[in-house]
Amino acid sequence: MVVQDSEILESYRKHVSSFASFGNETWKLIESIVTIGTLNKGDISLQEGKVCSYVDFLYSGSLRAFSNRDGSEITTGIYLSGKCVTNMKSLSTQTPSSSSFQASEDTIYARIHKEHLTKLYEKSAEVQAVGRALLEAMVVEENDWKEMYTLYDPEERYMFLMKKSPEMLNRVPLQYVASFLGIRRETLSRIRKRTLKTNK
Repeated sequence: MVVQDSEILESYRKHVSSFASFGNETWKLIESIVTIGTLNKGDISLQEGKVCSYVDFLYSGSLRAFSNRDGSEITTGIYLSGKCVTNMKSLSTQTPSSSSFQASEDTIYARIHKEHLTKLYEKSAEVQAVGRALLEAMVVEENDWKEMYTLYDPEERYMFLMKKSPEMLNRVPLQYVASFLGIRRETLSRIRKRTLKTNK
């Protein structure tokens, strides 16, 4: 199925408007700097060690963030369609990213580069307000997941994931979900079986 750019942009607009109110003129300005792109499953959209200079809205598909530690890949983030994705630290400080982003599925995204958005800030206070609201929402989302590691044990992390993003288990390989939860795949399988028995 061929997706029109207008459909992608309308989906992006709905997402942004859930965090901030803005008029048509403001959206026209934002729309003017959006680029549409695609990734095939397995493609790398951001390489570890490179500076992240953009924010992507995932119209369809999913991305996985991972870092290499002693030859092993540690999954540090999983992002499904309908979400915005960036490496916040790298974007904010313009320093090299500590993680790579890889498409877990064929993906369509809408991208805004920080440089272009910053230029729009000089033209429109409302665009500035929208940009800040969106980034703040992304920080809150990121912090929710970070708190999962410090506040919950493995089974509670699984329950948190099931409440927050249950579709993740159907769309992302289990080894990546387990790594994201900070547990072994075998542990995740045991928790899932135990939970299913409990809920019967």
